[in-house]
Amino acid sequence: MSTSGADSEAAAFLGMTENLRDALIERNNVVRPFKERYERLQDDPRMAPTVSVKAAARFLQAAYSADHIYGERIEEGLEEYRRMIAGEEESRQ
Repeated sequence: MSTSGADSEAAAFLGMTENLRDALIERNNVVRPFKERYERLQDDPRMAPTVSVKAAARFLQAAYSADHIYGERIEEGLEEYRRMIAGEEESRQ
């Protein structure tokens, strides 16, 4: 592999890693408020169970949605990585 090829592969890998980091941040930002509310209610013995159940349901919905978004973002990063690597291999031929 040439230096240029190694550089291209490294750039593709770093781009994929940046996409992963952004996806994790986005996932955490979506879930955090629902998780924090759920935890606050769990720590409050005065809270009615129905309120805790509603907060738990919202937390689960947020986590499910965030995981779906996260999965899409990771797949996009992998596809971009594959395109970059495939493009580099084609340019070497």
